[in-house]
Amino acid sequence: MHAHWMNILLNSNPTAMTEDESKKFKVELDHEQKVIRLGCWFYDLKGVLITEATEEDKKKYYCDKFMTYPIVDDDWQVREDGCISDGIGLLVIGKKGDTIPLIKLSEVLDLNVEERYGEYSDILVDLERHGITVANRMEDNLHEELPETITLEIDKIRKTEDVYRIDSDRKGYYIPRRFCHVGKDGILYQDIEAKEKEEGGRYNKIACQIAEDVNSLSWFFNHHHLKVRCQSVDANNASEDGTDKHIPDDWHIAIKTLEDDINSEIQHMQEKYSDDYFRLKRPIVI
Repeated sequence: MHAHWMNILLNSNPTAMTEDESKKFKVELDHEQKVIRLGCWFYDLKGVLITEATEEDKKKYYCDKFMTYPIVDDDWQVREDGCISDGIGLLVIGKKGDTIPLIKLSEVLDLNVEERYGEYSDILVDLERHGITVANRMEDNLHEELPETITLEIDKIRKTEDVYRIDSDRKGYYIPRRFCHVGKDGILYQDIEAKEKEEGGRYNKIACQIAEDVNSLSWFFNHHHLKVRCQSVDANNASEDGTDKHIPDDWHIAIKTLEDDINSEIQHMQEKYSDDYFRLKRPIVI
């Protein structure tokens, strides 16, 4: 936050809408206890600061005459994050006391995979700290629990290369989207433009990443029977009833074994850290 905005807030009356004499800005307080997302983390929305946009603002945020900045948390920070360029309305997650289905966090979870701010569970816990409950229930029926088997849908996005996109069925536990390639060692790694970079490292391996996600979900929702199933998105590979779309025979062996690799890693991690699971066990939230 620029010192300019800090001085504005310090000199403003925090109990009412405030405008300076030049009419170039105003502060509007929010009393609805909203929670807003900035990047991959969540904040209590105290209000907004509306100011005339500079030429720099117009280039950075694609705004018109005015720019609106969120004011967050007890220290009343005016935030200028790049994610506010499309307005802050879409960044409001809900209000304290709300319950939201897991799928509502898909955008922030995808961003976390790209930017690597923290573990999946860090995102869920941070939102919970701000008074919003995340439910492992169907989006259209909060009384119906998500299925134990997480379906991963895989698509080969380059015909001549072993480059793939992995999505999860939005009617199940959400696993963030990943793009991956097969390394020289025959292992699936995140990103599709990193083939010339050093590939080793456990965290870059897709099977380990997804296993970490599943274990975060297992811990957060107190549900340690979760597992994954991999299938192709191509309808031509579907079984007779259309429900099971098998992995094509000409896809790389790393894709064919991905389901077993992930489930084996999940089991290994739960056995290795079984004490943590029971020591940190959470109640089931309904």
